[in-house]
Amino acid sequence: MVEHITKIIPELFEKYSGENKATCDMMVPIILKKGLDSLDLSMFDDTKRNAILNCVAEELIKRGRVQDAITALTMTGNKEKIRAVGDSFVSMNMYSNAIDCYHLAGAREKLMEIGEVCLRDGLMTDAIKAFKLVNDTARLIKVGDECVKREKYPSAIEVFNILGNKERLVEVGDICLRRDQLAFAEKAYELASAVEKLNKLGDIYLKKEILSSAYRAYKLANNNIMLDFLNRNFHISG
Repeated sequence: MVEHITKIIPELFEKYSGENKATCDMMVPIILKKGLDSLDLSMFDDTKRNAILNCVAEELIKRGRVQDAITALTMTGNKEKIRAVGDSFVSMNMYSNAIDCYHLAGAREKLMEIGEVCLRDGLMTDAIKAFKLVNDTARLIKVGDECVKREKYPSAIEVFNILGNKERLVEVGDICLRRDQLAFAEKAYELASAVEKLNKLGDIYLKKEILSSAYRAYKLANNNIMLDFLNRNFHISG
């Protein structure tokens, strides 16, 4: 994987291998030990500063620290290069990393494009990530509907929670309830603040003798009577 990255975008790592190589060889090890947080390279001119950051990114890639490498590249301020790195990640189906790059590069059209690819391929987490970054409500709804269709309920719940759509959250919760996916139903109802639904779920847990879960659902519904019942008779609290 590392070799593929460095081959597919050699200009990323070779541009500064000439006169600044000695500086990079000296600086990179100590920067990696320090970390990128609060790193100050303002004493160097732009060429040398970017050379160091590119070399740091190269070494981070070699060590498998992709997110840190992206951070180093971002510090160069070269959005076109960051976008090119994103394209390279796409070619390797590393969509989450590509999305991070496109976001940092401000490449909205690329985020839309990769979101559609992820939706088509059933990669819902990445599709959600991309469309959330561009604040595309219509496409997020489309992702949510597709998640329900594919029975990817946690992702559907995530989408409709992002959108603040309590009605759809309740719908997903009801589907999960019918399919005995009680934990997912509980999460959907909780996010929707659906008190009656949570009480009903508490009753279902109680019938199944899952008392700790019943207590949790009743607590979310502020059903103090049932909380008191479970506490006094079964010593359940939380």
